[in-house]
Amino acid sequence: MEILVFVIMFICLVFPFILTIFNVINLFKKKKILEKTIDILIFVLGILLTLILYTFLSFKDYQEPILMGGLEVYAHAPIASWSLPTVIGILILGVISYLIIRIRKTNLPPLIIVCSMSGILICSVYMIIFIIQLCNITLIENIFDGIFYLLIFPINYILCSIRAEVKMIKKYREDNIVPKEYKNEVLNKCSKILYDTKNWHILSVVLALPMLVILICILALFGQRPDEMIKAFLETSDWTLSKEISPPPLEYDAHYLCTVSLKGHERIVKPTRMGIRHGEKIVVNRQLCIANAFENLIEEKTPRFHHFIRYIYDKYGFPLAEHIHTAWQADIIYILMKPLEWIFLGVLYIFDKKPENRIELQYTGGKYKA
Repeated sequence: MEILVFVIMFICLVFPFILTIFNVINLFKKKKILEKTIDILIFVLGILLTLILYTFLSFKDYQEPILMGGLEVYAHAPIASWSLPTVIGILILGVISYLIIRIRKTNLPPLIIVCSMSGILICSVYMIIFIIQLCNITLIENIFDGIFYLLIFPINYILCSIRAEVKMIKKYREDNIVPKEYKNEVLNKCSKILYDTKNWHILSVVLALPMLVILICILALFGQRPDEMIKAFLETSDWTLSKEISPPPLEYDAHYLCTVSLKGHERIVKPTRMGIRHGEKIVVNRQLCIANAFENLIEEKTPRFHHFIRYIYDKYGFPLAEHIHTAWQADIIYILMKPLEWIFLGVLYIFDKKPENRIELQYTGGKYKA
């Protein structure tokens, strides 16, 4: 089991850096190092890990307040969720264009090569914009943060694309393919321009515009706006290109262990509503409300015993809470608290006439009347 965990951690944390280093080396080295294998791993693992990571970070759109004190330091999404079809469409265009040039089992017509280079150009520019969007964080301080890992695939895509285009142009020149001859003088001149590899980069820029228009029209069929490519980055907050302002952040009550457990993943800790504590808004779940209702009951029935419990909890709960920095740690605390939660709930149902009323009133500002 330990070996399996180590392998998974290595693949997720270290392997991307190793692949990037080899990718940079292959860009300048004449004799490539495992070029095909590295390219396959970069695209398969890179896309897969990026999608998993983006989903795992549980980004929120700018309209939603972020939860301060939780795991998600950069909780607002760098890309608006309603613009994701456009982003995915550009990514698909870029990957297909790269594969056309990279696989090339036979000599491709110049027009296909130039169109593929245009697709790569569109995707690469978009990758650069995405990198700029994320660069408002300090990369040195967040080198092992999930946000940093989102930069790895865009960087590697650009490097792979440059290498593939250089190799394609070199091979085409070596083959010394003769331009097709046409009776029409205009077509003949266009053919000579198209077959000259020196013109390919300029032509790819020229063809990128109509290709972009076609892509926008296709995306419009899926409900995307014509300017969605730009608004995907602008309709966000907290990032380099963001133009929107989010609501004020909501504070977690980091002093109490049950509230700290809400740093965990929503599907596990199950936050239910907003609550009020000392005039501040906090996020609460049922476990927190049960624990607080139990404390409230003990305070009513046995004040001295409540004083002792409060002393123990304040002495050991707060230092323990300070060591919870990740969502998984919070999830574990939440699960470990489950037996106590059931005990608290049992006591409430035994000694309180309306236990659910008492639980429901916690952190609402209302007073419970037995």
